[in-house]
Amino acid sequence: MPNVNHAKKEGAVENKRRVYTLENLTPETKAVCFAKCSRAPEPFDQIAKELTEEKSAEFHEKWVVGYGHGSVAEHAVPSLAIENISILATKVLEDNRLASYTEKSTRYQIFNKNTYLKPTKIMLSKYREDYEKTCDFLFETYEKLNTPMLTFIEKKYPKSEKMSDKLYQSVNKARACDNIRYLLPTSTLTNMGMTLNARALEWAITKLVSHPLEEMQDLGYDLKKAGLEAVPTLIKYAEKNEYLENTNKSLRDLTKWMLDDVEPKNTQPVTIVDYDKDAENKLVATLLYKDSTLPYYQIKQKVDKMPQTIKEVVIDDALKRRDKHDQTIRELEHVYYTFDILMDYGAFRDIQRHRMATQTNQFVTIAHGYETPEEIIEAGLEGEYRTAMERAKETYTKIAEELPFEAQYVVPLAFRKRTLFTWNLRELHHFISLRSGKKGHISYRRIAQQCFRELEKIQPLLAKYIRVDLGDETLSTIGTKEKQQL
Repeated sequence: MPNVNHAKKEGAVENKRRVYTLENLTPETKAVCFAKCSRAPEPFDQIAKELTEEKSAEFHEKWVVGYGHGSVAEHAVPSLAIENISILATKVLEDNRLASYTEKSTRYQIFNKNTYLKPTKIMLSKYREDYEKTCDFLFETYEKLNTPMLTFIEKKYPKSEKMSDKLYQSVNKARACDNIRYLLPTSTLTNMGMTLNARALEWAITKLVSHPLEEMQDLGYDLKKAGLEAVPTLIKYAEKNEYLENTNKSLRDLTKWMLDDVEPKNTQPVTIVDYDKDAENKLVATLLYKDSTLPYYQIKQKVDKMPQTIKEVVIDDALKRRDKHDQTIRELEHVYYTFDILMDYGAFRDIQRHRMATQTNQFVTIAHGYETPEEIIEAGLEGEYRTAMERAKETYTKIAEELPFEAQYVVPLAFRKRTLFTWNLRELHHFISLRSGKKGHISYRRIAQQCFRELEKIQPLLAKYIRVDLGDETLSTIGTKEKQQL
């Protein structure tokens, strides 16, 4: 590493650069400290000494709340521990792009019976007994299949001489959990940690308390109560939003009126429904734009007339030098693709975490059938597994007639749902590379591999630079049980 402490040249001005952290300040005080930088000449630590929590609150009331300078709130960053919420609630909460989340894993932990949400509306309805008995049965089957699945895994994957007993046991437990997790209902209680700035937290709370499900509303108010301890001024006005509540309800009604008589036809797991058809020329023009002084349209006009071989040289030059840990350059973000993805809820839990995208989620239903892991069949456990799925399906159908939102809680992770993703090319590089790897769960590996294959069909030149693991490609098994499970 080169020495950065160069000897001062004669006549040179001494560099007084400072880089430091601001410790022992509340999130709101830190936000004010940074905000004052725009008009105060003093160093940050000096500004901080003059601030109190009361002065910080007054500042935020005036500038953030009063004048709408919301960017200031982005410097106030609380971390929140959230325990005993449903898996369904984690996905609603994680539908906020500007935040960091860590969630209890279904791969490395065994979930215990009775650790599931019992929604008030169901508990006060005629469906209470059906709901409790079905969720209990799902957990009983989950627990019952754990030991035989682990025994099967140990026989299928013998320990290598180089692997320690502890590591071998850990890997086998994960493999077994990867199969039996399909039985967990979305009502399963779990824990998660969340770090986000106050501006994003305010919006997250607003969306939750405007949600049709009681758990989400209660979670929103709990988040507000906990968040007020760290950022008492910046989120205190987060409340139910009539625009969100009424618009979402109206759109649900319109959807039912316009589309209820249409039968679904496409059962493919991955479909590109829209994409940048001029992606290659657009990318080349964007790559050349940064080091030019020309307006984009002139560069694009010239690129449109370039021979294909020259365009390939430019794209290759931009991507060929990457090491295995290098991200692609930002210019790839100007190219977009929209995918309609049909996947089991377990895979959705992982894929949804790629939030550098625009996502539109459909509700959880039993409409698209369920996945049956190949190893469940190999282990001779298919009968018990399918019995649990059919029972959940039957109970969902009953509850959904009267309580369609609450019925989601009885649906196991095996059932499929649809999500619309609009990714840019840079994020696709990241998603496909990460999720197609052999260490990943087979269900989302299939989705990542299929995303690559679909992109390869329409734009092979751009697809060839994506690092994808197609070893043991599992695509041939996708959809083989679609009809019998619908």
